[in-house]
Amino acid sequence: FPTDWLAIDKLGGGIQYVDQRNGNKLYVLRASLPEGSNLKTVNKSWFSDAVLSPDGDVVRSGITVEGGRTSFSRMISDCTAEDAPTPCTYRRRLMIKYDTVTGSGVQTVERRGLVDAWQVNDEAYLMLATATAVKFDKKGMERDTLEAIVDSFMVGEGALS
Repeated sequence: FPTDWLAIDKLGGGIQYVDQRNGNKLYVLRASLPEGSNLKTVNKSWFSDAVLSPDGDVVRSGITVEGGRTSFSRMISDCTAEDAPTPCTYRRRLMIKYDTVTGSGVQTVERRGLVDAWQVNDEAYLMLATATAVKFDKKGMERDTLEAIVDSFMVGEGALS
């Protein structure tokens, strides 16, 4: 991700960054998958619930969230050479829509987020990159930056040892 983004919530132990120029944010999150499910089988609504949960890092960092739904979801496979130890890896890409309440509590701001999810054992590791709906839907440089951020996110069992 861009090196000029500011790390926030260091004391809370979360991994969160903000682009101070425009308010775009990124979060690295972890959530336990429902029993008996995996990235492919879990309902797409589970992701927006997990990301925007009142106990989650996004809300815990002081952001008031209203609503929230997953509007897009697909599995992505990345395959390398046949002789690699793990020739294919699988992840899930999602788009989340939600509103945040401004500091005054009077106005809401529509936001969009891209999520890349990886599974290790029964846990989902998620990279969430967000922007205002206006900038996200415009599909310009800011949207390209968010897509590059989630594209760069990778998690494997070896990374957690």
